[in-house]
Amino acid sequence: MILAIAVVGIVCLAGGYMIGSSTSDKEGAATIFAEGSTTVAPLMNKYAEIYEGYENVRIEVIANGSQNGVDAANSGNADIGMSSRNKGHSSHAGLTETKIATDTVVLIVGSNAGITSLTKHQIIDIYNGTITNWNQVGGNNATIVVVDRDQGSGTRSYFEESFASTTTPAKTLNSTRSWTSMAATGAVISYVESNPNAIAYVSLGSLTTNAEKNMALSLNMNNVEGSGTAVSPISDLSNYPLKRDLVLLTKGTPTGKIAMFIGWMLSPEGQKIAEEVGFLPL
Repeated sequence: MILAIAVVGIVCLAGGYMIGSSTSDKEGAATIFAEGSTTVAPLMNKYAEIYEGYENVRIEVIANGSQNGVDAANSGNADIGMSSRNKGHSSHAGLTETKIATDTVVLIVGSNAGITSLTKHQIIDIYNGTITNWNQVGGNNATIVVVDRDQGSGTRSYFEESFASTTTPAKTLNSTRSWTSMAATGAVISYVESNPNAIAYVSLGSLTTNAEKNMALSLNMNNVEGSGTAVSPISDLSNYPLKRDLVLLTKGTPTGKIAMFIGWMLSPEGQKIAEEVGFLPL
């Protein structure tokens, strides 16, 4: 049986965690609230840190998943919703979308898996419970420990859309396991680093050290098993298949300080920052 682990974020706030907020006391400063994707949040936090030095604003960033970002933008509880779901995703209906960068989703494994690549069909079978031991895919004799994401995660949504098939639709990829807790990206990476038999999917931009990047697998996404070649997200990023949009959501066309902030993100300086953080610029 596959062991399913749901990793829980430690520092919580309103169902998520605050990863960045201004500590400066700016007289008359407006506050911009951004909420949502744990993938987008580190980039937004970096943007906030730099932009606050330019303008009389305070920017608070709450990371609690893409669906919460959608909900917060719709309700007006956040000025900006952060989503790692592709532009045009059905959940974004009624909101104004602004793509700020492109992310890469990678599969990572622990040190005892004994593999460096997987095919699309092998990944599907691991996540639907058909494959339960690493030796079934050419690895070591060890039970696979599957790390998953919560239902509101944009990364999970993209993963399921990428690996769904006519025989294994997205809704059944996770049907063999029971879990309820939400997992933040950083917590997932830390878990796989410490569990030698684990597998998970995360944003490439979240892998900041060489040791973390060495956990990333090459993928063969060919729909015909036994054909195609595996592509590395580290050495051949341009040909790696799993890429998605990072999107900001606003209720209507952004105006005033929010429009200025988003416009700056799209500027050459803002795009350079996105690249430095680990994402692909526009």
